[in-house]
Amino acid sequence: MRRSLDGSSVLSSDDLSDYDVISDGHQSLESSIADLSHVGTDGADIREPSPSRPARDRFDTVGLSPADIQAYVRRALPPDAGARYAADADSRTVRVYVDGVFDPFQARDALQLRQAKLAFPSVCLLVGVFADELCEAHRTPIIWAHVDRCEVLRHCRWVDEVVPDAPWTLDEKFLRAKRIDYVAVDEGSSVNPACDKERLKGYDLVKSLRRAIPTRRTNVLTSIDTRGLSLFVESTKGTIRGAPPQVAPARPSARISGDDDVSPFEEPKVDEFGIGIGV
Repeated sequence: MRRSLDGSSVLSSDDLSDYDVISDGHQSLESSIADLSHVGTDGADIREPSPSRPARDRFDTVGLSPADIQAYVRRALPPDAGARYAADADSRTVRVYVDGVFDPFQARDALQLRQAKLAFPSVCLLVGVFADELCEAHRTPIIWAHVDRCEVLRHCRWVDEVVPDAPWTLDEKFLRAKRIDYVAVDEGSSVNPACDKERLKGYDLVKSLRRAIPTRRTNVLTSIDTRGLSLFVESTKGTIRGAPPQVAPARPSARISGDDDVSPFEEPKVDEFGIGIGV
């Protein structure tokens, strides 16, 4: 416990570790997480509002049930990691980590966090948010300040802990310090190798340690009206920090004529925020 400037007592995050921050009383973290989780493994009693029909029509992962998500993760893991998954799923609250810029925080982000939270019957979900200085150092454009991005995530129903000092490249020291069991990574990677090889090194390490679990990348099934985005970008001119990622110029694709001197490479695909799209 620490003291505020006026001398009153203020609980630190360490003091809160044994408290149920959802309801009154002194309970364990596991009991607090259980309050938010479904009963059993079929997700029948999970407490979340049903997605609307427009949301189901727009996003392809919005209707995934907890059972769907858990079965998908089990199938995606190699046999040795699959056995560990089963043991963890049956015995304890699992600590799962997701990191990112989250600028802006979109439905796709929320749907990935939902999958990470429901990857096991009981999960404590940690979300790492890259600091402004890290984003600028890696030439990643940001609009909202770090404190804003962290605060938005703190209010996401799936997030149990925000990690504001998230490293750009994951390593074993960080995984041990945060007691992270698994790192959830979008399939079809949302990180473009042409833009960010350093970040991918950390994900490769996690995969080599058999501590990566997949989340399905959310595809938008209906057309996007870019008018709102255009107005948003126009209104924020002069406030965007950092420089846009450098993308290699497009190489010509192989000609049908059969010329062997031209490689069939295409320009790396990125979305409107400079995030890589699986190719």
